Amino acid sequence: MDKISQLPDELLLKVLLPLPTKVAANTSILSKRWEFLWMWLPKLEYDHSMDERKSLIDFITLNMPQHRAPVIESLRLNFSYGYEGSVTREDIRMWVAIAVTRFLRELSLDLYPNFESQTTKLPSSLYTCKSLVILKLEEGILVDVPHQKSLHRLLSSCPVLEDLFVKHNGCESEHLETFSVIVPSLQRLTLKICRGSFFQALVMNTPSLKYFKFTDYTCEHDDFSDIDFDFDYNGYSFYSDDMPKLEEMEVDSTYLDTENFVSLITYVKRLSLCLPDQAEKALYREGLVLSQLRHLKLCSCTIKWSKLLVLFLKDSPNLQELVVHLTIDHTDICEDPPVCWENQLNCVPGCLLSSLGTFKWIGIYGSQKELDLVKFVLRNACCLKTATILFRSWDSALEEDELEMVIQDLSLSSRGSKDVKLVFV
Repeated sequence: MDKISQLPDELLLKVLLPLPTKVAANTSILSKRWEFLWMWLPKLEYDHSMDERKSLIDFITLNMPQHRAPVIESLRLNFSYGYEGSVTREDIRMWVAIAVTRFLRELSLDLYPNFESQTTKLPSSLYTCKSLVILKLEEGILVDVPHQKSLHRLLSSCPVLEDLFVKHNGCESEHLETFSVIVPSLQRLTLKICRGSFFQALVMNTPSLKYFKFTDYTCEHDDFSDIDFDFDYNGYSFYSDDMPKLEEMEVDSTYLDTENFVSLITYVKRLSLCLPDQAEKALYREGLVLSQLRHLKLCSCTIKWSKLLVLFLKDSPNLQELVVHLTIDHTDICEDPPVCWENQLNCVPGCLLSSLGTFKWIGIYGSQKELDLVKFVLRNACCLKTATILFRSWDSALEEDELEMVIQDLSLSSRGSKDVKLVFV
């Protein structure tokens, strides 16, 4: 007998655990010692292959009911369905239902239907799965509930749920007017919502939340030709109870009404924002102090982004890292966002004098006002260690020779920190 086979089951399972489940199962042919060992694996992951699609489905259907692990730590399924010989919706429901009986802790489903297929409904037993900690659903999945109240009932039936990812496609599912997340145990929440013309409110009661990512978008397949999207549209409402444990937040929203949203910012240490121009008014509050904020990432795609930046610099006395960024998929929002900051700063913000150590500007256009802002930071940031400047590769305002001159000019500019390293990418 080989020496590996003499190891205890606990060690052999650790050897098998990183392998795809189907590969781990192939070890059953090695010897009697290995024949059923893989069936004690606490984590199951199946990713379909077009070449072995039918055999994999038969394998899961045969072995899932016989799986021996008393607790299934995670079940992850990545399948296309609705094609000839592919997995069926009934297969998915059966596999999930079996996993629920084994005290399932994490469920991750990524299902891709063909154009004519309906979405897959989850089994009703999932609604009362008290062991579920992480739930991730993507693409062709319809939670088996008739309306939003039932969705709330599903979430409330998961008393230890910690991680929730929801992508709502308004083009294919029911119109969502109010989305409510009321889960006291939840620690991580990611929402991607197609607002269409119907979404009106986001309601949250998640006192244990530590990480929150929210993205809204307009579904490209919806017809809004008869809707007047006024520039001053106030967006949908946002309501939340206190979240004292919130540490990190990422928000990319064109429509968010920021009045009630601002209160959450006071909790976080890490913040990434792409907000509508109306956010400037909501953020400009006398006495607002973001003393917890250490890391700020701000998108420069909107008209008033630089005014938002000034407000954050003023109100964040302990800021350590500042990232201004613009990606190519956001350039259509505002072709050349203006930079208006000079008249907003009558004194140097405290964070530049005492705490800012990292400064990055990704996607700089190359205008004089942008360059002046870079020089302002370099000149006044006394604790700065690194400053990274990345000019736009897709539509820079500078020719190659002009770019070289700008780099030389910035390299020779005055610096408040003798230790700062200036990097151009």
